[in-house]
Amino acid sequence: MFLHELRRHPRFPFHSKGELRLKFMAYRGELIDISLFGALFEPRLFELNIKPGESCSLEILHLNEDSLIAVKGEVAHVNNNLIGICFAPLEKECQNKLRQIGMLNLAPPCLLNRELPALFQAWRG
Repeated sequence: MFLHELRRHPRFPFHSKGELRLKFMAYRGELIDISLFGALFEPRLFELNIKPGESCSLEILHLNEDSLIAVKGEVAHVNNNLIGICFAPLEKECQNKLRQIGMLNLAPPCLLNRELPALFQAWRG
C-alpha cells in the first residue's frame, strides 16, 4: 500500500483466479477484491449480458486451477467489466477458508468484514 493512499478501505493486492457460473455458462477471470459478504470479479470476456439479481456461483481457484472454495450468491452490481457478487450466508468452514485466503494475500483481518457496498466503493476509481 502506498503512503498517499487515502481510501477509507485501502486496497491490497489480491491474486486469485476465479470462475463465475451463471445459468449454464462458466466464465473464467480474476478476483479483484473479496470479503465475507461478497466479491468483485473481472471476467476475461469484456461484456457479459448479465443483470443484478441473477443467481450465480463463484469458484475461487488455486494457482494450479484446482478449486479452493465455491460460494453461492447473486449478482449485485455490474459496471463496465466488474461484477459485484453478494454471497449467500456462509457456513463457518467457508468463512474460515476465506480468512485463510485473506492471510495469504497479506490483508488485515478487518478487510474481510467489509460490507458489500464498501467493496464497490473502493473500486470506483
